[in-house]
Amino acid sequence: MIDAETTQPDPQLIAGALATVAAPRRIYVGFSGGLDSTVLLHLLRAWWQQQPAAQRPPVHAMHVNHQLHPLAPEWLQHCKRQCAAWGVHFHAATVAVDAAGASLEQAARQARYQAFAEQVTADDVLLLAHHRDDQVETLLQRLARGSGPLGLGAMAMHSRHLGFSILRPLLALDRQRLQAYANHHGLTWVEDPSNQDETLQRNFLRQRLLPLWRRQHPGLNRTLARSARLGAEAAGLLEQLAAMDLGPWPRDGGLPLTRLRPLAPDRQRNLLRHWLRQLGAQAPSEDRLQRLVTEVMAAAGDRQPRVQWGRQSVRRFNGRLYLVPEPLPIAPGSALACRLQDLAAAPQSLALPLGRLRPRGDTRFSRQALTKGELSIDFRRGGERLALPGRPPKALKDLFQEQRIPPWWRPLWPILKCGDAIAGVPGLWVAADYLPATDADALALSWQPPAWPRD
Repeated sequence: MIDAETTQPDPQLIAGALATVAAPRRIYVGFSGGLDSTVLLHLLRAWWQQQPAAQRPPVHAMHVNHQLHPLAPEWLQHCKRQCAAWGVHFHAATVAVDAAGASLEQAARQARYQAFAEQVTADDVLLLAHHRDDQVETLLQRLARGSGPLGLGAMAMHSRHLGFSILRPLLALDRQRLQAYANHHGLTWVEDPSNQDETLQRNFLRQRLLPLWRRQHPGLNRTLARSARLGAEAAGLLEQLAAMDLGPWPRDGGLPLTRLRPLAPDRQRNLLRHWLRQLGAQAPSEDRLQRLVTEVMAAAGDRQPRVQWGRQSVRRFNGRLYLVPEPLPIAPGSALACRLQDLAAAPQSLALPLGRLRPRGDTRFSRQALTKGELSIDFRRGGERLALPGRPPKALKDLFQEQRIPPWWRPLWPILKCGDAIAGVPGLWVAADYLPATDADALALSWQPPAWPRD
């Protein structure tokens, strides 16, 4: 811990956080250039310098430019100079913040985490500079929104999000201790003028409400942080209950109504929230959640009801609920040219209208057969037929219906073509003439819609 009087760096602060995860390949730090992230990066650098050379994972600073303030380019340059001075690898990402369906703060957070996800891998760890004041502010904001135990649990020291580990080593420290530490070590940082804008709820809490409250309750940060920890414990138990109610994760990401209907209403809502969180969905309001129960679950079996909020909806098909992006894109009018090496290495780089191709799965194509013509990714236009092993050619339309593929995915599901012939539909079928003769000849390929958990 940091001692507010001596303000000396304590490598155990970083060591204790890293001890909660497997040894990372790389350590990333979310580096805005502000006070908090500057202190975190300084502490991490002090810890890193004390490690044996052979055991030092590379340290990378990740700066996200939200393009929301005229000084943003100057802040980026400050971060770049600071990392150069400290010998830290520097990465910058510029994002476009889309506030449709969310507050500006929520939209900026979503854009920031998406930028992190494009850089940080499952073998890495991301350190964020949230401290106890942040925890208190987050708790009060969520309380004002009527959040349940998960929301009131606020932020965790260690969590996983978007497929990688996130650590918050400063979460038990008050901001004033970080300020004292930074002053003692002569650190420089940037100040965002928007932090003084009291029309923003977090700033109102920080500038007006909390200072008054702390005068009457000097230990406020400590007690509210304890409430957040207790909320997190309760939320963890609810997550365990939802995981038990769900059972094995559905292969197509759809939530079977047979898992929901036997449950009491409160457990139904708990399972719905859990399923949506696993898919990375924006949380629905209480009204939208109730509509999922009363309109989508309860509708007649031959209907395909949906409830939309923000840029997503939940639809029902064949006794399952599915999370679907809104609005759904339209497939391109022409095929997308591709190469065999692209499919084998990084097929997600292809500009598909939705989802991503992945070099894995149960549909395995013959590499040799795929060299006999120009490869392309196409989409249903009507009249396509596919010859499966041991079966006469059949219309793709009928095959999709047989497989009970939700109708909104069918026009967007990529079709792999070799010349004019359909080699198969990644993730579903391989044509008889494109089956691999040996394991060495096999190229696994699947398509993943966007609303499935990362693995």
